[in-house]
Amino acid sequence: MHIRTLAALASAALIAAACVKVPYTGRKQLNVIPDKLMNGLGKQSYSGMLQGVTVKKKGSESAVLTRVGREISRVANKPDFDWQFAMIEDPALNAWCLPGGYIGFYTGILPVLKNEAGMAFVMGHEVGHATARHGSERLSQNLAVMGGLAGINLILSGNKKMNDQQRGIVMGALGLGAQYGVMLPFSRAHETEADVIGTMYMANAGYPPAEGIKVWERMAEQAGAQPPEFMSTHPAHDRRQANIREWLPQARKRYERNRIDRDTLETLWGR
Repeated sequence: MHIRTLAALASAALIAAACVKVPYTGRKQLNVIPDKLMNGLGKQSYSGMLQGVTVKKKGSESAVLTRVGREISRVANKPDFDWQFAMIEDPALNAWCLPGGYIGFYTGILPVLKNEAGMAFVMGHEVGHATARHGSERLSQNLAVMGGLAGINLILSGNKKMNDQQRGIVMGALGLGAQYGVMLPFSRAHETEADVIGTMYMANAGYPPAEGIKVWERMAEQAGAQPPEFMSTHPAHDRRQANIREWLPQARKRYERNRIDRDTLETLWGR
């Protein structure tokens, strides 16, 4: 059989095996990038993201971030992740989670979060991107476009006989930009999905899931005419709120089983 035919058949089999389901939503996704590789890239990018910025390692803000991060990461159940949390002194309305569990929150988003439960929702949302492997899914799609099925098979088979052009394609697809810390922007579908996962994570961790709707209400008020960095490529606020409401009945059941005794709705950060 011709080598190209074999490569195509092998790639088709690989893609079929790589179709996995996303947590909670059950959506099937194509994901051919190994977790070990993604997590390593996440760690490398995390170091770059923290260079030249002020990380608050002490104080109540950092303490709440660490507490919430530990609770959400516990229910996310990813023991292979190297969970780390950084509170960054920056006015941007932003938060992120890189592959492997490397998380950053900017102080500028705290007034929108308002309380511990609000932080739990955004933490769950960002962690949801990582556990759903949205970054590697986008890379898998990108590799398919750039390299074709035979190219993907060649890359993932561990073949070290790639020429410079092929290596350039791989590095271009896998390279995490140190400036932005993300490989490709998430799609609206990924953002909606992360909201669902985040809502379930916060409920499983004992935080009231309805606070996620209030976070988006406050975000809409804060955003004004110019969408902040955190909102880029995101769905409309009303759609996000409607989506969370659809999942609230399930989330509330989880919350009632796991609710935290302390008041997580107490205002911690004012405007």
